[in-house]
Amino acid sequence: MKGEKLLSKAYDTYRERTPNSAAMAEELRELVPGGVCSTFRAYEPYPIHATRANGATIYDVDGNEYLDFALNNGTQLVGHAHPKLTEAAIDQLERGTLYTRPSELIEFAARPLIDRWDAIEQVRFTNSGTESAMHAVRLARAYTGREKVIRMEGAYHGAFDAALVSKMPPIEQAGPEFDPRPVKESQGIPDSVPENVLLGRYNDADSVERLLREHGRNVAAILVEPACLNLGLVEPADGFLERLRELANEYNVVLIFDEVKTGVKLAPGGGAEYYGVQPDLVALAKAIGGGFPVGAFGGRREIMECIAADLDDGVATGAAHYGTYNGNPLSLRAVGVTLREILTSDAYDHVTHLADRLSSGYRDVIEDEGLDARVASVGSQGMVYFTEVPIRTFRDWEAVDEGFHEAYWFGMVNRGVIPHPHDASQQWTVSIQHTETEIDAHVEAFADVATDLAAVQE
Repeated sequence: MKGEKLLSKAYDTYRERTPNSAAMAEELRELVPGGVCSTFRAYEPYPIHATRANGATIYDVDGNEYLDFALNNGTQLVGHAHPKLTEAAIDQLERGTLYTRPSELIEFAARPLIDRWDAIEQVRFTNSGTESAMHAVRLARAYTGREKVIRMEGAYHGAFDAALVSKMPPIEQAGPEFDPRPVKESQGIPDSVPENVLLGRYNDADSVERLLREHGRNVAAILVEPACLNLGLVEPADGFLERLRELANEYNVVLIFDEVKTGVKLAPGGGAEYYGVQPDLVALAKAIGGGFPVGAFGGRREIMECIAADLDDGVATGAAHYGTYNGNPLSLRAVGVTLREILTSDAYDHVTHLADRLSSGYRDVIEDEGLDARVASVGSQGMVYFTEVPIRTFRDWEAVDEGFHEAYWFGMVNRGVIPHPHDASQQWTVSIQHTETEIDAHVEAFADVATDLAAVQE
């Protein structure tokens, strides 16, 4: 790979800066597998171990501070420890964190979601993006009486079994480009699971139409991110989403938008608002709760009302949705405060201005250094690709030199900026607590790294 020596040097600098993280990583590996609580968080040589975070900054156990544009996988569009959220959380702690009974907080959290999404007439709350997508799929199956789901090869929809089929599969296992083979990412997934997963291609509506022509009578749903955020940042092109809407209507299948990552971050009403296409169901999490653990799924009333409220001889008569922590008052309070009081129109104007400043700064540096790179940006989200090949679908990902991107990422971290979550497939988030000064510091760090990158990219 290009930049192998540069990456090795970056690793050395990283180790010098983070000896306490290294020691803590070793200790934690004895207690939890890989020393982390999510497989995604483990990377070489070891992750940064945090002590606290505030505003747009996160601090590690070695006393280093970083401008944070990863923001917990894009969860905190509001930034860290937003004062309004902190105040509300402290108040709610005194009132109780778990009721398992309905309260007025359900309306407090549900109403702004219904107001922001034309497609959402009713909503249920869960605890994570995985749960939101999983329940949306189950609901679509209950509503249609069918079992197969069309999803896009290379997309990410959480960690339930069906979602871990062909999420960034190894190309040598994935089969032909236009007839992809379902690939299980994890051991422990039954062989029967891929039988009900059909693989379309993001930005290729014809691939979805072919699947519907062949399997339409058995297809419950089309599951798609409005913008694919597991390939950096890939936007829909050539009327892709509009055509999916037409196909869902034609074949009477449920169109599910997974807005766990795009929701409220591309626009107040997520990708559905930004691209002007409304689905039948929406899966949400991450940024809607300002950093608190929460998820939600909602959609058309006739579909949502298939959620079981009655039992027939002990068997749910519709789609079951259970969970002790569902709709807990602490998370509901966070959702309501985030959407009603923090993510205002002024906040979106601020974020858009800063995001444009950041992406423009990157483009200027790329031009000045003559780097083979491109910048994608929409709403609060952005990404740099170190290739001039347009990334439109998963099979284009082969053009991305992930090792070279790794050299960039560690180079930025060593300069006090976490540019995005670790991995070339991720994207940065600009929060409402970032400032122009911090955006310019990010660009300045990139300019410094870019000089080294350009030297080895030639």
